[in-house]
Amino acid sequence: MFESLRVRTWLLLLITTGFTLLVCGLIYYDSAQSAIRASLEKNGSDRARMQADSLALRLDTLAKQASVLADSLTGLATGDERLDALRHKFYPQISFDMVGYGEKDGELRLVDGTRADLSGDPYWKRATDGNAVLADRTVSGALAAESRIHLFVPVFDLSHHVAGVLWAAASMKDVAGSVAPFLPGGAAGPMDDFTVVDDAGGEIYSTPGAPAFDSQTLLRIGRSAIGRDSAQISLEREKLFVAKLPGTQWSLAIPMRTGTLYEPLRQLLLRTIAICLASELVLAFLLFLLISPPFRRIREILHMTEQVAAGDFQVFPLPGGEKDEIGALADSVNGMVKQLRDLFEPLQAITNQNDYGIIVTDEHYVITQFNETAQRMLGYAPEEVVQRMTPLDLSSRDELELKAKRLSGMVGRTVRPGLDYVRTMMQDRMSYSEERIYIRNDGVSIPVFLNVSKITDKSGSVTGYVGLFRDISRQKQVQVELTRAKQLAEDTNRMKSAFLARMSHEIRTPINGIIGLTQLLERTGLTDVQRDYAQKIGTSSEVLLGIVSDILDYSKIEAGKLELEQTAFDPEEMFRKLGDTLSIFLSRKQLEMVFDIPEALPERLVGDPLRLEQVLLNLASNAIKFTDQGYIHLQVLVQERRDDTIALYFAVTDTGIGMTKNQIEHLFQPFVQADGSTSRKYGGTGLGLVITDELVSMMGGELEVESWPQAGSRFSFVLHFPVVAAGEAPPAAKPDPLTLRRRTALCIESPGLMQRTLGGMLASLRIDCTFADSWKDALDLLEFPDADQTFDFVFCNMEMPDMYGEQTWLRLRTAAQGARTIAMTTPYGQTEWLRIEEADRPTRTLVKPVNRRALRNLLTGLEEESASERQAPVPKTRRKTESGSVRILLAEDHEINQQIACELLGGKGYEVGVASDGAAALAMVRKEHWDLVLMDLHMPEMDGFESARQIRIDFNAWRLPIVAMTANVIPEDLQKCLRAGMNDVVTKPIQASVLFETVERWLAHAGLIDWEEALERVNGKETIVRHMLQTFGREYRDFDKRLAAYLEEDRKKEARALLHSLRGVAGNLSAGKVFRAAGALEDALADEPAEFAAGFRERALVSLRSELAKLLEAIASEEKRLEQFQYML
Repeated sequence: MFESLRVRTWLLLLITTGFTLLVCGLIYYDSAQSAIRASLEKNGSDRARMQADSLALRLDTLAKQASVLADSLTGLATGDERLDALRHKFYPQISFDMVGYGEKDGELRLVDGTRADLSGDPYWKRATDGNAVLADRTVSGALAAESRIHLFVPVFDLSHHVAGVLWAAASMKDVAGSVAPFLPGGAAGPMDDFTVVDDAGGEIYSTPGAPAFDSQTLLRIGRSAIGRDSAQISLEREKLFVAKLPGTQWSLAIPMRTGTLYEPLRQLLLRTIAICLASELVLAFLLFLLISPPFRRIREILHMTEQVAAGDFQVFPLPGGEKDEIGALADSVNGMVKQLRDLFEPLQAITNQNDYGIIVTDEHYVITQFNETAQRMLGYAPEEVVQRMTPLDLSSRDELELKAKRLSGMVGRTVRPGLDYVRTMMQDRMSYSEERIYIRNDGVSIPVFLNVSKITDKSGSVTGYVGLFRDISRQKQVQVELTRAKQLAEDTNRMKSAFLARMSHEIRTPINGIIGLTQLLERTGLTDVQRDYAQKIGTSSEVLLGIVSDILDYSKIEAGKLELEQTAFDPEEMFRKLGDTLSIFLSRKQLEMVFDIPEALPERLVGDPLRLEQVLLNLASNAIKFTDQGYIHLQVLVQERRDDTIALYFAVTDTGIGMTKNQIEHLFQPFVQADGSTSRKYGGTGLGLVITDELVSMMGGELEVESWPQAGSRFSFVLHFPVVAAGEAPPAAKPDPLTLRRRTALCIESPGLMQRTLGGMLASLRIDCTFADSWKDALDLLEFPDADQTFDFVFCNMEMPDMYGEQTWLRLRTAAQGARTIAMTTPYGQTEWLRIEEADRPTRTLVKPVNRRALRNLLTGLEEESASERQAPVPKTRRKTESGSVRILLAEDHEINQQIACELLGGKGYEVGVASDGAAALAMVRKEHWDLVLMDLHMPEMDGFESARQIRIDFNAWRLPIVAMTANVIPEDLQKCLRAGMNDVVTKPIQASVLFETVERWLAHAGLIDWEEALERVNGKETIVRHMLQTFGREYRDFDKRLAAYLEEDRKKEARALLHSLRGVAGNLSAGKVFRAAGALEDALADEPAEFAAGFRERALVSLRSELAKLLEAIASEEKRLEQFQYML
């Protein structure tokens, strides 16, 4: 009903007129009610005054009666006579309840024989002074009675002196009951209920019908009429009219309920409302008659527009009417209908004769139009679906539920498979497209491609939807055929990848055996021809192994299964490992490899260190392959540095054969080299740079090439890395260069790039470097030094042109007495030192290429040796058997690999045990004591991964290191080894130097803590030891800074206390090296400096910092490794 404009207009007019009448009525009522209210309140006050006056008149009458009675006693001589006259003559005739007489001494005798002592009564005293007194109470309890008034009247003798006092009492109830006859004219009727109160708020009397008042209200009544004749007091539901009793200090209060008092006002309001309602009803009837005709004409126009909106353009025109606005509207609608008929009839023909099904719905998704193509495709007639169904009813229910479930996962909430699905898909966009399955009327499924668009009005509100769809059954059939073909290709590719992976292992195993046995063969006594043959066998085997690795990597790239890790890593440690690997390639060429790494490189970056190392290794090994003389320059520059990211520029430059522009264009095509002669001369598959380019792209960079024929090439790229925050990075195991005493060094190196790079590395470690361009110049400086020129170190490039062999070396060794000598050489040259007597060997050998981490580690080791020269010999904490040898368990199923590893390790003095599979290795570890496990990954019964996981249940990675041996250098497999609980990985073919370095490093790592002693201290509870180590790592991370601050401020006492605390904690942890280093520095600080050689305290400080840094780094790495291992479990 309220949807009708006529009804709404009528109601609006009624509301307007009704509001107007209501306002007028309220104004009238408000003006009248003020006067009526004032009149009603004045009447109440008048009634109170009238009753107060009547009551006062009655009291005055009683007082006069008492005075007359007192005068009648004047002629009597004695009190007894007076009392007797009262008792027999006057009392029966008076209206008092009781009378009595008393002498001035205050003894009152009543006519009934009762006596009372009123000597202390103030009213009695006033009466003896000659005053008549009206009171509501007395002092004597004998005279007390509820609601009684007392009259005290003096009695005079004949000489007009006060002879005594007449006392008379009357009940207030009797007094009040006799007031009515005294109302003026008697027209006022009976008296109202009232309450009499004195000025102090004491209630004197209340009629039975009067309400009870609290003390606060009584006090307000008593005080309200002070100084005036009347007053009004408003209470919550009552109004009190108060009047003063003339001649007294009493007030009379008449209570009246406000509802009763103002009843005339309520009657006036009701009459006003009734008049307004009656007037409104009359106006409603008149207004309805007035507005009905124009709205009837509007309804006719509405009916016509509804027919047109429903698609019926064959309607009769509206008849002409009055020439007003409605008549003009009717003419406009007639014209609009004609225009719509001319416009939509052609569009309707187009809609019904195209190849797309069209379904139009309203905003609730109910079908309003269903074109002929949709009818033909789905088999429904319009009357079956229009206003009866939604397009969702035509869809496959199972498919809709699946789509809704998938959409729920995307938007993070439950989407129902209905209109909710459509609205969610249309959210924040005007249309969407998808594939949908419609169900024909006969139950056949039809795949369609559907586009749904919103229909909106000018305000943007959705008024409906239009869906266009076409049959894609043929397209689906083609897709199925393509999918089948793609699946076949993928299956073939997977079979190829599986075959390559399996064959790569089968091929690598015998190749590794050949390489290992060749290395063992080279260690035996061979003729020059035999040694040449053995070296060529090893070289050919390594080339073949590289080809297999490249083919496997390219296979993974081709299959799209190459993935990158995102883990924190130490870039300097990565460059150190890269240098160790490249040293093998450099050993057979007279080339210099320069590592130009900036000192300001962050300690920890986030990325894939193995893949980055693979990229640099491929580029550098390629440069070595195509360079016969000159140098290889690996340069890293900080291109951009922010708080949390860094951009690094990598470049590998060589002085090799170079390339032409045409050759560069084919450089990154698989299995393609610069030309056929290159392949014949240098070998290779042409896959290395293809793999490198793909890896750089995956890491977010772009590999760029610059080349100059016969001059060299440069490969460069830029990568961005997140930087690990300083608080999150584990402490690095390196001394602070600023704590080292400044040293001097003589460096024998060819002038140019290598001198600049080596000089920069040494300068960062506070070493002043003097360069000699040749061995001859170095010998001159050493044999004929200046008076004040000494050197702490002598760095020797063993591949300089004028280094003629052992004789040259011995001459320099003699001339460099007092300095520590460091021979910079290749792995092959390092092996050659074994042919020389130990006393004639250099202090240290540094394998090329030289990098900052390797150089720092070498110098740190030398500083530790210097610090330990003044200390007692430090026993090793590594666990050994009763014979004292270190026991290494080799888990390897291939006999040749067993033989190679056993001979290499046995030659270094290690005791080696062999297990042919993972299960046997697990049994041997649980049965016997071992210091380290070398674990092959692919073995029968139980592979190396599972065996390592089982071992880690009983032995942690610190207590028993496990080093994997694998021919698979894929980074994913290397990460899998670490997550299985292994400490490190050695790749096959086994290089003796790499194997020995890895074994020694992890044995030293295990020796940082004496686990047997630590576990014995806590009753074998390893969790307690781990908790102690974690606590130590947190509390002593900033120990170096605290100690340095104390030493800088010369606060030796606090420094010794700090060292003593560290020593105690290290002892509880069984960290022997830290324990002894802390004790040595503590002792050094306790004694006077004069008792120690110069620099001893400094060397002790360096030793402590080094050992503590190693222990803290080991704790951090163990925590990370444990997290990875638990994740895998």
